[in-house]
This record gives sequence, C-alpha cells and structure tokens, in this order.
Amino acid sequence: RMVQEGKISWNTSIIKIFPELDGKTMKIYHRITLQQLLSQQAGLPPYEEYKYWRDIHSLPGTATQQRALFVAMMLKRKPALIIDSSQSVYSVAGTAIAAAMLERVSKKSWEQLIDQYINKALNIHAEFGFPALNDSTQPWGHWDNYFNLTAHIDDYWARFFPPIAPAGNINMTMNDFIIFIREHLLALQNKKAVISALMANHLLFGKVNYATGWYNTKWRGMDIAFCPGRGGLFSSYVEIIKEKNIGIIVMCNSGSVDGRSGVSNLAKILRHYYAK
Repeated sequence: RMVQEGKISWNTSIIKIFPELDGKTMKIYHRITLQQLLSQQAGLPPYEEYKYWRDIHSLPGTATQQRALFVAMMLKRKPALIIDSSQSVYSVAGTAIAAAMLERVSKKSWEQLIDQYINKALNIHAEFGFPALNDSTQPWGHWDNYFNLTAHIDDYWARFFPPIAPAGNINMTMNDFIIFIREHLLALQNKKAVISALMANHLLFGKVNYATGWYNTKWRGMDIAFCPGRGGLFSSYVEIIKEKNIGIIVMCNSGSVDGRSGVSNLAKILRHYYAK
C-alpha cells in the first residue's frame, strides 16, 4: 500500500534509504531493492535457525532502532547465493530489512504501520507476540520436547525478537485472517479493495514460483498462490486459487514437524474437495 501511495517504490534500494551505510557494508548489497528483498532474491542468509539469533538479543534502543542496527549487521555478511538469481531462498533477515526500509521512509514503527495499513483499513485486530500472552484462554503454542508435545504460553528461544519481528511476530483470529485473505480475492476480481487488481497480481503472481511474499504454482490449469507460516510454537498455511475465487486457511498451535506437515496436508485435501 505504501508503494501504491508513492511513498516508496519496488525499485528503491537499501542504500538510498540507509545512505549512512555507504562504505561501511558489503557493496554487493547496496543496489538491493525492496522488490528483491520481498521476492527473496537478495542473496541474504536465511537466518532462520535460533542459534543465529543470539547476536540480536542485546541490541540497544527501540524496536525500530534495533532493526536499523540489524540492517547494518546483516549487510556486512557474505551473501548466501547469487543475488537476484532465478532462485528464491527465503530469508528472515531479508523480510526484516524490508520492514526497516518502510520504517525509515514512514518515520513509524512496523507495529504502527500494521495498525495503520492493515488493522484500521480492514477493521481487524492483528496483534504481536504469542496470543496467550495477553489472554491465557487463547491458544497456547506447542513444540516437541524430547519427543513429547509440550504446551508453552511463551518460550524465550521461540520468540521473534524485535530486530526480526516483522518476519513472524504477528497473530490474528481465524475470522480476521479470512477478512485479510478475502481482500486479496476481491482485488483479483477487480472489485473494491484496499489494493488494486494490478497490485494483487503483482504480489501473488508477479514472478514465477515466488512473487512478493507469496509462492505460486499451477495446478490443473489454475493459478495458485500459497504461503506457509511457521514459528517455533505455531504453524499455518494459506492459499488462494485465483480461477475459483477460493481462499484456504489452516492454522495449528504446534510448531513441530507434524504441525507444519499437518496444515499443508489438510489444505491440499480442502483444495481437492473445493476446487475439483
């Protein structure tokens, strides 16, 4: 939506937003754009394993200041693959850096931007952190603890710490998730929505295999965009079947391998049933 409003473009580079990093980080990253970051072709390390998160526990300042420091830290590291290759490799770091760019441009925190562009626009309540932290009657997360599925209201190792929070530290109810996905479906049909039909197609299908935040594929001649979500204690899977005007959402309060495979397998069963 910020691109639609002209506040930033898909081709805006990291160094344009963070000029103070010129000469202090690897030059290979300087021309990386917002689009490359969100289409996971920026070459950054995946940064998904918890053992790599130790160096972000003690970054000083506000969440926004920590994210700016994280940008400087990651741009000093060797790339994990050829930048802007045809291969997309998901990077927690890449998503977090994209959010930091939006924060710098808007002079607002990522949390404030979610509230402005998602919550208020759609009249929903996306929140941050684990849902049970604010209300113990909400779903608790689970993980495999020595082969036993164990419930946790919170677990330090599984948190998305402030520097990388935009890559996963968000939750919402099933009803709100439906509204969020329905907005994409309305846009694809060129009906009234907070994003245009052109923008919806760009996000979902603008690049083959992985567009902008969404994987995509062909199935029985139909275009399908899908996104698996994963945290240490939760799993989710969502897909949009363009030609059928159908969205499928499955959420599970387990971050285990069984939880992740369970949501994707159930979604496939639903697809075969509703899109046959």
